Amino acid sequence: MKALKLTWIAAALALLGCGGPVPADMFLTLSVSTYGVSVETAINGKADTFLSGGENGSMTGSRPINRLVGEGENEVTFLLKPLAADEGEILGPAFLATLEISIKGETVDTQAPGERVIFSRELSEAQRAAISAGEAVTITENFTVEKAELQAIKDSAS
Repeated sequence: MKALKLTWIAAALALLGCGGPVPADMFLTLSVSTYGVSVETAINGKADTFLSGGENGSMTGSRPINRLVGEGENEVTFLLKPLAADEGEILGPAFLATLEISIKGETVDTQAPGERVIFSRELSEAQRAAISAGEAVTITENFTVEKAELQAIKDSAS
């Protein structure tokens, strides 16, 4: 009976976002910006509709993904699909995705990477050319989350 009670408590804490690898008052914030492409974002294989879109030409979104990552290896996948360019379009397709660490009270700039970047990804010239030619492009970013490292970053910022 005691083991069942502990399992229930652990499940409740997981639902509340407690006990995960990201310390309290710290955020892993994923920001996605697109122009001329739509994006379908998946975090550890699960579609994220908030960080997907851009079918109308551009999109910018940013949100903490603390509850979507686990201790150890994690993955974010972006499926970029070309949009029809307007006649006379000078700018080509653009994409920026940044995963960064922030602490409660800090501002996250969705258009430029901050001080504690886990990854920041733009289109390569080959990817830009493929999208301009009407091809879809998939970008995958792998990263590791270690609770002790995050706690050390938080402690050093205090």
